[in-house]
Amino acid sequence: MDRTIRAGTFLLLGLAILLGVWAAVPKPRPADPLPSPTALPSDEDAPPEAFRPASSPSYDPPSSAVALHPKTGRYVAAWMPTDWDTADARASFEANLDILDEVSPIWYEMRRDGTLTVLGGARDETLLQMAHEADILVLPCLTNGFDPDRTGYTLGNPERRSKFVQRILDEVEEYGYDGIDIDFEAVPAEERDEFTAFIRELAAGLHEKGRLLSVAIHARTGEKGGAPGAQAQDWAALGQSVDRFRIMTYDYHWRGGGPGPIAPIYWVQEVVEYARTQVDPAKIELGIPFYGYDWVGDTGSGVRWSGIQELLDTYRPKVNLMEWDGNGEVAESWFTYRNRDGLHTVWFASRRSLEAKLELLVRYDLAGIAIWRLGGEDPAYWETIRKILARDPYEVQRSVLRYLPEP
Repeated sequence: MDRTIRAGTFLLLGLAILLGVWAAVPKPRPADPLPSPTALPSDEDAPPEAFRPASSPSYDPPSSAVALHPKTGRYVAAWMPTDWDTADARASFEANLDILDEVSPIWYEMRRDGTLTVLGGARDETLLQMAHEADILVLPCLTNGFDPDRTGYTLGNPERRSKFVQRILDEVEEYGYDGIDIDFEAVPAEERDEFTAFIRELAAGLHEKGRLLSVAIHARTGEKGGAPGAQAQDWAALGQSVDRFRIMTYDYHWRGGGPGPIAPIYWVQEVVEYARTQVDPAKIELGIPFYGYDWVGDTGSGVRWSGIQELLDTYRPKVNLMEWDGNGEVAESWFTYRNRDGLHTVWFASRRSLEAKLELLVRYDLAGIAIWRLGGEDPAYWETIRKILARDPYEVQRSVLRYLPEP
C-alpha cells in the first residue's frame, strides 16, 4: 500500500514538472483578429473571474483566444508619466514590453466639480497599440491631484458621484482602455464611506463592460495609522470590489521627514501580513519604488538612478548597505556627501532590496508588483525581476497542487 502511494506521489510530481516545463515553452500566439490600431487583448487570466475587454459592434473575439496573463509567475504592473520625464519613461516601457502585464499612464485628474482634466500625452493611440500588440493591459491612472479638497463635493452626493462614474466609463469605452486605475491620495478620513461607494459603483460599471479596476492604496500595518488619506480607504470593502489592490509600500521615510530607508523590508512585510487579513492575496500588487531621496536636514527631494550615479561620480562617497537594524531587515543603501547646501543623505533601493521584496511577493503568494515608476530606474532592476519571477511558475503550481496528496 505504501509503495502504491509513493508511486502515485512520484507520478503526480512528475506531472507537475512536465506542466512547469510546458508553461515555460513559448506558445504560438493567435493572429490578431482586429485591424484597428486600438485592438484589445484576449481574455485575461484573473481567477476566479475572467474579464473580456468590451468589443466594438463589428468584432466578436474568437472562441480559440488564449489567456495571456501573467507573462511570468506574477503580474508586473507599472505607472508611467507621459507629460514629464517622457523620453526616459517611454524608453523604459519599450525596453520591457516582454515582461510587463499592465501599464498605467498618468493621464487624468479629477476636478472638484467631478469633471476630468486630460493631462499631457493622454489618449495616445500609438502607446495603446504598442501595449496591446505586446499583450499589455492599459489601465490609465486617474488621480485627485493629491488634493484633499477635490473629492468631497462630488463623491458625497450620489447624483454627482454617478455622473462622475459615467464620465470615467465613457472615457474608457471611447478610447478602448482595458480599465482604469484610481490613485486618490490624502482623501479626508470622514469621506471613507463616500470613497467606498464611489469604488463600488465604478467597479460595477467597469465589470459590466468587461473592464478592470485597480486602486492605489496607502500602506499601513493595521486598521489605524498610515499616511494622510489612509483612513479613507476601507481595505476589506475596497478589496471586494477591485481587481487590482496596489499597495504603495514606499515612502516609509519621505521627502517631508528626516532621512532613512524608503521601504525597509520589515515594514513592507508587516503591511503585507495585515493586507492578507483584509484582501484576497490574488488581487494584491506590492508597490515597488524605482527612485531614491536626497535629504538636506529634514527636507528631501526625489532622485533618479542616473542622478545617484552622477552624485557617486562627483563626490566619490562611501556607499553603505544597511541589511538590518533594530526593527528587522532593511536591505537599502545610503551615502552622504557635502556641498554648499550642507550635508546630504541619500537613500535608495539596491538590487538586494528589490530581491527581498520579490521574495516576499512569492512567500506570501501575492498577485504581483506595481512599480512607481517607469523612467527613473536602474536597468539592472529588470534583470532581477526577470530572474526571480521567471522561475516562479505561479499558475502552474496552483493548478497542480490540488491534485497532490496531503503530506
